[in-house]
Amino acid sequence: MPYTVFFTPEAEAQLVDLYVYISAEASPEIGARFTDGIVTYCESLSTFPARGARRDDIRPGLRSRP
Repeated sequence: MPYTVFFTPEAEAQLVDLYVYISAEASPEIGARFTDGIVTYCESLSTFPARGARRDDIRPGLRSRP
């Protein structure tokens, strides 16, 4: 059963800030490719949300991925 992935307004703002920074330091194409990769990865959590290592010591339910 697929889950729904939501991006909070804070997360969306951070993605925009990251894109702006990378675009200025490298190029708009690299900024878009990098941030699109993050969005794609996050959206893939809809089919397998429990991937990654549990990090309940930081926040209950948090998982991290290298």
